[in-house]
Amino acid sequence: MNETQNDRISRIVTAILQHQRFLIATHIRPDGDAAGSLLALTFMLRQLGKEAIPYCRDPLPVNLEFLPGASSIQHEWSGPLRYDMAILVDCGELKRVGSPMDEALRELPLVINIDHHISDSPFGDLYWVNSSASSTCEMLYDLSRSLSIVINPDIASQLYTGIVTDTGSFRFGNTSCRVFEIAAKLVAEGAQPHDIAQELYDSAPAERIHLLNRLLSTVTFYADNRLATAELTRGMFLDTNTTPADSDGFINQLRSVKTVELAMLFREDENGLINVSMRSKGSVDVASFAQRFKGGGHRNAAAFRVSGSLENVRRHYTLEALNHFWARVV
Repeated sequence: MNETQNDRISRIVTAILQHQRFLIATHIRPDGDAAGSLLALTFMLRQLGKEAIPYCRDPLPVNLEFLPGASSIQHEWSGPLRYDMAILVDCGELKRVGSPMDEALRELPLVINIDHHISDSPFGDLYWVNSSASSTCEMLYDLSRSLSIVINPDIASQLYTGIVTDTGSFRFGNTSCRVFEIAAKLVAEGAQPHDIAQELYDSAPAERIHLLNRLLSTVTFYADNRLATAELTRGMFLDTNTTPADSDGFINQLRSVKTVELAMLFREDENGLINVSMRSKGSVDVASFAQRFKGGGHRNAAAFRVSGSLENVRRHYTLEALNHFWARVV
């Protein structure tokens, strides 16, 4: 970490030590890093004798319900927020916390933003955004040391889960030597890699497999099999009795094809928007592509949302990707 990163951590540590009542929140449709960082920071603050309430508008996916403290997450809120401050984790934009909480947070005197997604204009009265970190959980490990937190087995499991999921089980390009060093320390403090992996990857309901089958039937390849696209409709979720959370990780099935450099998954959401998720390999920078459409993420994992019919959105943005990355091919 450079001096600027250290300064930001120091300011956040000072703010935490000076206040008592905290709302901890993360983004809608939480993944492993969102859930792990939400709960780890909650447990860390409680260890300091603070009052900390974890909030996420959406319930955790089934495979994350094993996390210590998962049942304590609040999913609804009413009335004014009576907290000294809010800390948002793994939330690239304030609106990603979901409505109406995004507006309610503006009532608080202090909002802190801790995140690892690329952002040109981070939100928050205080913010620490480190796009070189593998995950927000990696950042919270650093914060725990600055706060002199004792990493117990619960916190170790929460942080390890965020790191292992956001690195694709240590397969993605954000897996550094330091990531392995932190993971080893978390295991030494009580995180159980086998048990966590079994909960994350070997606890899927049968309905998820039916949904995957439906998705695979929509796969199309372009640009000499360098681009793969697929779609998930609302009808598919209804027919298989699943939710978008059950499709977490499906896009990696597309990226697993040897020749594929970019995978795009178009998902039809209930709010009339189409969620466009992207995963890439090598030099294909999907973060900069997503930013063109008011989205964001990382170099090899990003997303954006647009309005329109699924058919039209898939056609239009597939062509945009082809022209952006492989104009000479098409």
